Amino acid sequence: MGGATLLVSIPREWVRRTSMKKGSVVSIEESIDGGLLIYPVKSNDGKVEKEIEISNPSRYGNKRTPSEITAAYLLGYDLIKIRGEHRISPEDRERIIASLKRLIGLEIVEEDERSITSQFLVDNSVVEPSKIFKRISSLVRAMITDTLKHLTSNESAQFEMIAQRDDEVDRLHFLLVRLIRSAVRDLRAAGKFGLTSIDCLDYRVAASSLETAGDYAVELSNAVSDLGPVSKHLQDQITVITDLLDIIQDNTTRCFLGKDFAIAQMVFQDYERLEATLEKFRIEVKSSPNLLHLAETIERIAHCQRDVADLVLPLNPA
Repeated sequence: MGGATLLVSIPREWVRRTSMKKGSVVSIEESIDGGLLIYPVKSNDGKVEKEIEISNPSRYGNKRTPSEITAAYLLGYDLIKIRGEHRISPEDRERIIASLKRLIGLEIVEEDERSITSQFLVDNSVVEPSKIFKRISSLVRAMITDTLKHLTSNESAQFEMIAQRDDEVDRLHFLLVRLIRSAVRDLRAAGKFGLTSIDCLDYRVAASSLETAGDYAVELSNAVSDLGPVSKHLQDQITVITDLLDIIQDNTTRCFLGKDFAIAQMVFQDYERLEATLEKFRIEVKSSPNLLHLAETIERIAHCQRDVADLVLPLNPA
């Protein structure tokens, strides 16, 4: 029409579902993979607030309400109402409020004796998955480095801080999963983040690997807290292991966020060096179950990082 525009036929059922009619305005946007996306334009900028009501006690069993809250959060619900048939007991209320505080962006907006209503107050469009991923990575890296420094520098480690950082890792992980799921459902959101569908899948897998590494970091801190003083020779070996693991963690984040195949190759090479170093360490400490467990936990952490770097492999043009 007019030489520069072509007619496009749209499905009748889609028109009915979106309550459109003759004269309605649509938005046509180009996706990052070259496709065209057609959206109905709504007066509230297209944002529809999703609500869910969760019964207390849960229909899935006693004390399952917090799990339902987490599931609703990850599914992208903006308004989460917990309603009881009778007065919510102090124990249940405390448990529910604690679960809400574990989820970034959820704030209690209404509360009475039979219900608690929370609302997600973070604007998804201004929260970048890459920055959350980088923050998770830096937290996990600090947890591991601070723990191993306790063995090599005789510094007193605050092991309770490691567990607190892991709680923050979990909170950020939940937020990242929520954002990624929202981006998968709404391609406009993915476009604002500069993510394709494959990118969203990779972020989901990578975030889970980092969250698992955080759990292993807590296990590592528990193992170190149970150890007594180690010899200077073993301290030197642990220093080499710590430095290698730190390089692996740094390069893993860089290669994933930058989609850099060359840096990913460096991660694989350093991982092999770390495995060889750990094998020598195991031979020397074979009579110490605690130190063997330490080496095994470090290897598991490194494996999580390598799994993240593996996601960059399909990006290699070769």
